[in-house]
Amino acid sequence: MSNCKTVIENLVKHCVLLVVIAVLLLAAAAACGPAPTATTAAATHTPVPTPTASPSPASPTMAPEHGWELPADKYVFIDHHVHVEGECVEGECQPGPMIDFPTYTFAEETGTLNSWFLVEVNDALKVIYGNGMSLSGVAGGGAGTQLTEVYTIPAEIEGLRIVQIDRDGTAYLEYGGELLVLAPGQAWTSTTEEVREQGAGKARLTTTDRIVNYGILDKANILFPTPQP
Repeated sequence: MSNCKTVIENLVKHCVLLVVIAVLLLAAAAACGPAPTATTAAATHTPVPTPTASPSPASPTMAPEHGWELPADKYVFIDHHVHVEGECVEGECQPGPMIDFPTYTFAEETGTLNSWFLVEVNDALKVIYGNGMSLSGVAGGGAGTQLTEVYTIPAEIEGLRIVQIDRDGTAYLEYGGELLVLAPGQAWTSTTEEVREQGAGKARLTTTDRIVNYGILDKANILFPTPQP
């Protein structure tokens, strides 16, 4: 009888051990969860963006609506000038640089453009663009200017884009992110101020940025030195 009891007790212990092992295996499987499939991985994957070399340039805000409509003996003169005036507002300001190289003059009353250098005047000439800067006060002194001949439109010159010229001389320009529409005789002006350290003091710099459309002019009134043979 005692032998039978011992056999039964051994069987019970063996069964309990098997049940405990089974429960532990089921718990471990539930904790790990099902293995991910290829479809699940693809659905949750976040692609890494590919870097580009540089951003695309901004598109022009306006496209020309028509071609050149003026006679071959006419052109349009657009003048762009930036003047910087400096005033010392604190301490001792070191004087600014001196620039002194103007290359042309314009007489508005007669429409005469006088260049100190050769200008290539022909039937294809459409616009002459004057561009320059001048300094005064503690900002410096003098002026530097230059002329650029424009034979095709649209044209971009040092940050200013000439988009279109109407037959009445109205100019459509893009500058500083703005579209400027200037009839003959009209001007666009922007004035800004800043205070900055200059030498042992501080200077207030006033910058006046001005673009003038002088309208339709005769090419015969463009004067320049005669080339020497």
